[in-house]
Amino acid sequence: ITKGLEKKFQGATSAEVRAEKVVKKFTEEETASKVSDLAQSEKSEYTSVEINEKQIKITLNSPVLFTPGSAQLPDATKIALNDVAKIIKPVPNTIIIEGHTDNRPISRGQYATNWELSVARAYSVIEYFVKSKNIPAGRFVTAGYGEFRPVEGNETEEGRARNRRIEIVMIR
Repeated sequence: ITKGLEKKFQGATSAEVRAEKVVKKFTEEETASKVSDLAQSEKSEYTSVEINEKQIKITLNSPVLFTPGSAQLPDATKIALNDVAKIIKPVPNTIIIEGHTDNRPISRGQYATNWELSVARAYSVIEYFVKSKNIPAGRFVTAGYGEFRPVEGNETEEGRARNRRIEIVMIR
């Protein structure tokens, strides 16, 4: 009798787990759709999106981000982050905030290296999401890559501008 009951409850647990997976997948797909809509909006000039089976990545590029050598969020960046927050808040997935810089050496200011600056910028985004948008801090991971993961060459101002970015990566 005990083994029969265990089997019955294991089956229910299995069904519950499958149901949870279906709901999570649907929620992620809905989030991916909202992210795509954001990228296609008029605000997309400095925003790009990459969606695959492992992650949803939103990239915010230079002009809307930070002043040189600073990790303080300008109002224009907060406006862009408000749209992102609406999308990521309802989903419980882990979110990695990655900071990237160009390869210009830092000559003054409070950060000694681009690496430190990239971490500080990523942290300022997390701090904004946590304090202003009430997204739980435990969902975030910070990564700072400095100039070590460029998406373009640093020979031109346009290339350097594309390398100065924040990537918001939601793990699926």
